[in-house]
Amino acid sequence: MIGQYGKNLVELDGLELTYITGDESEGHDAHQHEDLDEILIFLEGAATLNLDGRPVCVRAGSLTFAPSGVAHGISHKEKSKVIRIKIAKR
Repeated sequence: MIGQYGKNLVELDGLELTYITGDESEGHDAHQHEDLDEILIFLEGAATLNLDGRPVCVRAGSLTFAPSGVAHGISHKEKSKVIRIKIAKR
């Protein structure tokens, strides 16, 4: 599969856990969520995360946090495996 693919592992009220694979040079543009926080845990690979307009280099073992209202996007620098956790604001 080419691109970025996600499979939801857990969907509960206010919580979503997704397993994501991303191919080199794939990702998504910056966006923001007003009603949830997002945590990314990088299991394999490397990427550049755009966090509030700043590039952040991440690799396997990295954990990032994008609070609600903060723009974030990603560009995979090599094939990556990521766990994404979305937590709704209450």
